[in-house]
Amino acid sequence: MTRTTSLRSRAASWLGVGVLVAGLVLTLVTTWRLAGEGKPLSPVDEIAHADTAFKVHRGTYPYRGADIGRPLVDTWTCYSGHQSIAWQARCGSAKAVPSRLPQPTGSHTTGYIHYPTYFVAGEGFRRAHDAVAGEARWELDTYRRFAAVVAVLGMALCAYVARRLGLGPAGQVAAAFIPVAAPSVLVYSTMVNPMSAAVLCGALVAGAGLRWLLTGRGFGWVAAATAVSAAVAVTASLPAGVLLVAVLLGLLLRLRGRRFDTPWDPRWWHAAVLAGLLVVPILAYGTVIDARATIDDATLYAPYARAGWEQVALGVWAEIFASHLPWVEDGSLVRPELGTVRTYVRAAGIGMPLLVTAMVGGGLIAGATGVLRRLDLPWRPTSATVPEGQSDGQPDREPVRVLQLAAVSALLGLLAYPPLLRLLNAVNVGIDYPVVSRYSISLAPFFVLVVLLLARDHPWFARVLAAVGVISVAAWCVSAW
Repeated sequence: MTRTTSLRSRAASWLGVGVLVAGLVLTLVTTWRLAGEGKPLSPVDEIAHADTAFKVHRGTYPYRGADIGRPLVDTWTCYSGHQSIAWQARCGSAKAVPSRLPQPTGSHTTGYIHYPTYFVAGEGFRRAHDAVAGEARWELDTYRRFAAVVAVLGMALCAYVARRLGLGPAGQVAAAFIPVAAPSVLVYSTMVNPMSAAVLCGALVAGAGLRWLLTGRGFGWVAAATAVSAAVAVTASLPAGVLLVAVLLGLLLRLRGRRFDTPWDPRWWHAAVLAGLLVVPILAYGTVIDARATIDDATLYAPYARAGWEQVALGVWAEIFASHLPWVEDGSLVRPELGTVRTYVRAAGIGMPLLVTAMVGGGLIAGATGVLRRLDLPWRPTSATVPEGQSDGQPDREPVRVLQLAAVSALLGLLAYPPLLRLLNAVNVGIDYPVVSRYSISLAPFFVLVVLLLARDHPWFARVLAAVGVISVAAWCVSAW
């Protein structure tokens, strides 16, 4: 390496670090500020989530049939209001009571369906926050700031995982910003919602899972990351479902005598462990919910009750063809008056989510079909590619590329989970409601990292993806400030 090349490499490295740190600081400062300014309650279940956080602080936890508490009512009528529901009740008036809440489930909360993990962690953050900065006037702000911190930690973890996987500065920047490169994702960093932890959980599973696929080592870390994510939210562990698909495909390929281009050696017990970590928490917590319930699902979810199995079948069919990638432009938190400069910045960011969807989704398709692949040396069988017991006496064939298998598994997982989730909701709870794209946020780190690893021989791709991610996040921050 010449001196000039070395200097360029160092400059690129320092530039990447600078952009990464500046972007993370900008995101944290912006979301922290937004979290503390009393914006209206979000229609994305923030009523239930905020009420749950308030209950945890007071030593209780909601159950099916529990009413929204007085602290949430006071927060709504005296402080924040609601983004989409007009409640004609003045602060402290006789109308400002849970029984008059103008929401589909009436006075009842649906917060019981979420595991306590996120809210207990939020309570821990509140205690630390109050010890350092003093108690906020409205407790809602503190829990929203917790969401801001968790979201930025997720971005930072994505960058760290990219570095550990061998990606360069541009790849690390892209890994940090592309998973959140849309208002539809960033908005969760400003509200009380377990979805703010989706990128963090997704990065945990993606980092451990891809390391396992590439080196054959560390399944214990995969199991631990899956357990942590599954304890936060059902959708937070979706990347583990993708890994389960990869294991099952890998086992089928091995039965056909195929080998892999890495030391990865999938076993049936790997599939059993992942399936258990995904399913057991759901079944166990469902038992707890039923034991504590005072009303049934049909009563609580009457407004969303399924119209009939024909409609359910149609909905399941529609989910197969709907786009569930998480990057959507929805104008979240854009200020009504931006001024000239911020209007131009806002205009630059409007099209970024669609571009991100095209680049990441297209990259996965290209990787799955073999169009996008690493430029490997001509293959020769080695001990690393022939694990003990796999020799079948057949002529050696080119091994299966594990990253291509990861891309195939990612696409299959993205296609499979929405119809399955909609069907399970209809069977278990009796409701028929479309699966929303925000459930896929935890998949974003895995998708982005797989595409970046596949494109490592094309440095320009990571640079373009990094630029798109930075522009999208910066434009949102500037227009929301």
